[in-house]
Amino acid sequence: MKTNAQSNKPWFTLKNQADQPAELLIYDVIGDWQGLSAKDLVSELKNITSDEMTVRINSPGGSVFDGIAIYNALRYHPANIHVRIEGLAASIASVIAMAGDTITMAENSLMMIHNPLGWVGGEAEDMRRTADMLDKATEAIALSYSGKSGRPVDDITPLMASETWMTAEEAQGNGFIDVVDKPVQLAASLDLSIFQNVPEGLKSQLQNQAHTQTQTLPTSPPTPKTSPQSKNTSALSVVQLCNQAGYPELAESLLRTGATVEDVQTRLASCDTIKTLCAAAQSDQAPAYIQAGKSVEQVRTELFEQ
Repeated sequence: MKTNAQSNKPWFTLKNQADQPAELLIYDVIGDWQGLSAKDLVSELKNITSDEMTVRINSPGGSVFDGIAIYNALRYHPANIHVRIEGLAASIASVIAMAGDTITMAENSLMMIHNPLGWVGGEAEDMRRTADMLDKATEAIALSYSGKSGRPVDDITPLMASETWMTAEEAQGNGFIDVVDKPVQLAASLDLSIFQNVPEGLKSQLQNQAHTQTQTLPTSPPTPKTSPQSKNTSALSVVQLCNQAGYPELAESLLRTGATVEDVQTRLASCDTIKTLCAAAQSDQAPAYIQAGKSVEQVRTELFEQ
C-alpha cells in the first residue's frame, strides 16, 4: 500500500501474501492526485510472485491513461487474474476489470461504460489535438471491451457513446463478465456527480445507505446547547464522519467553526466531488483545493481556466 503526507487514503492496496493469492483492492478514484499513479501500482505488480491474483473493484473511474496502463500491466502479468466487482466498476475502472481471466460481479453491483472525457484550453489546434487524443483513447477502450466480450468494436462504441449502465445480469449478457455472484453492500461514499445517466435506483441506494450510516453515529441528545455531554457527543460525530470519509485533517477546522453534522456531510460530499473533478482533469491540486476550503464551483472554474 502506498500513500504520502498529502493523502487522505490510498486508492489502491496491494497485498503479496505468502501461500495465498495476491490481492489488489481498487476502492476509490483512480489517478495520481494523492501522489499515487499507475507507475506506483505497476512497479509493485512486478514484485508479485503468486500464481493467482484477486482484483477487487469498487470505483467510479478516474484517469484514463493510468487506467489503461493498469489494464495492460494486469493483462500481461503471469498470474491468473480473478476480478471481483463488488460495488461499482464505472468508466476506466470497468476497463481495468476487463483484464481479468475470470470476472465475477456481485448481483447488486453495476458496471458503466462511456466515452473518455477531457478538458482543454487554448487555440483551435489545441482543441483538435485533444479531440484526436480522445478519439484514440475511445478506440483503445473499445478494443479492451471487445477483447473480453468477443463483440465487434462497432457494437461497443454506441454503448460507450450513450453512457451505458449495466446490472450484473446485463453485463453478463453482453459478455463483459463471466459470473454473477451473491449481492454485497454498496459503498455509500462514491461520488457519481460527473456522470449523466446514473440509474435512479443507485442514487437512492447510496443516499439511503448514507442516511443509515449517519443514523448509527452518536447524535446530540435533546439537552441545552451548553450541556458538556451534548458538545462532546456532537464533536465525536464530526470526527467520526471525517475519519470514515478519509478526511481526518478536516475535523479540527470544522469543529472550530461549529459545523453541524449536516454541515460536515455537505462538506465531505463536496470534497469527494472535488477529488473526482481533479482526477478527470488529471490535476494533482485536489488536496490543496480541499485544504483551502474551495467550493465545487470554484474548483470547476479553476480547472476549466487551467
